[in-house]
Amino acid sequence: MHHILFVDDDANVLQGLRRRLKTLRPDWNLHFANSGSAALGMAKDQSFDVIVTDIQMPGMDGVALLEEMQKIQPDAVRIILTGHASNDSYLRTIGPAHQFLSKPCDNQTLLDSIENALSLRQRLQSPEMRTLVANAKSLASPPDTYLQLQSLFNTPHYSPESVCKIVEADIALTTEVLKLTNSSYFAITQKVSSVSHAVRMLGMETLKALALFIGIYRGFDGPRNQAANLKRLCHRSQQIGVTAALIAEYEKLPREVCHAVPSIGMLSHIGTLILYANRPDEMKLVTDRVEQENIPIEKAEEEQFGAGHPEIGAYLLGLWGFPAPVIQAVAYHHRPMDLPHKEMNAVTAIYVAQHLTREIAIIDAGGAVESDIDLAYLEQIGKASRIEEWTSIARIVSGKYKQLTND
Repeated sequence: MHHILFVDDDANVLQGLRRRLKTLRPDWNLHFANSGSAALGMAKDQSFDVIVTDIQMPGMDGVALLEEMQKIQPDAVRIILTGHASNDSYLRTIGPAHQFLSKPCDNQTLLDSIENALSLRQRLQSPEMRTLVANAKSLASPPDTYLQLQSLFNTPHYSPESVCKIVEADIALTTEVLKLTNSSYFAITQKVSSVSHAVRMLGMETLKALALFIGIYRGFDGPRNQAANLKRLCHRSQQIGVTAALIAEYEKLPREVCHAVPSIGMLSHIGTLILYANRPDEMKLVTDRVEQENIPIEKAEEEQFGAGHPEIGAYLLGLWGFPAPVIQAVAYHHRPMDLPHKEMNAVTAIYVAQHLTREIAIIDAGGAVESDIDLAYLEQIGKASRIEEWTSIARIVSGKYKQLTND
């Protein structure tokens, strides 16, 4: 049975939660505390799957409580309720929370957030990896620039100028935004040098995904050679997203799918970024095995860590409250055939793009490679004959990215 802890100094709020949730979710084991100290006392004897706390409480506030909970129950999902979601400076003080819900919070939003958090444990079975993702200070909350953008996009009638102000304050993000908008995906004949122009072209989902990736990369403080690996991973993920988007457009997938694919491509390897940032020496062993034994990287990761980057990345995005379709795409981008479908979709595009991007890089470096793309899967969805056209698309993007990274 799942154990959920609610913390609020208002007895009426707790009573209302008790009454509503007992009826709506009778299979949950509900716990209630009227203060941070009371919650910590309960945590000595009971492990919690999810902790939901108000932020403004006398004595120990919600931030201080979750900081302590992070130490004693690191793999619990931590959700904070705040009436200050639009206050960027306030959000930046919240380090140990995985998700932020605005008050007042309706029943369905709260239920969905908790249920999504609970389902994550089924996705990532390794307790060690759950603790790594949930407890690492650099991963507890999304990066600061992402939080600012998310907060702004939740504000009605935000202005493009306010988005540009946030992006321009982040030099690394500005660089990558301009690099991405000058890629072949956007088919621009002249160089894009204006942040405002680039922001309009990207759209908010791709911009947020880029802010996430750059934020985690920037927080890395490991060896220089590993930092170089992270930078290459960042650019490779962008390239995969762009290639997948062009393939999706070539196959005339729905417009909303084509727009979502660049951000999913970037996020698909966020689990690898986490492993590089937190286990660099072990990741060196993993990459060496991949090169020497020619095995899939997710297999080497699973044998080394007990989980591969797809599961780890999906778990992190789930902690941060990303939509289920994005989480699913990240979880299955190496194994789309494990999902029930009979037609090409966004996950197919990411799957093909990542294989073609890798194969072209090896060939361009003078190596030989045998494609690992599952032709039986492509045959099943009626796309086995498209490999040649998709390879041409991937080559165009690869050539463009070589120019961009050398600029």
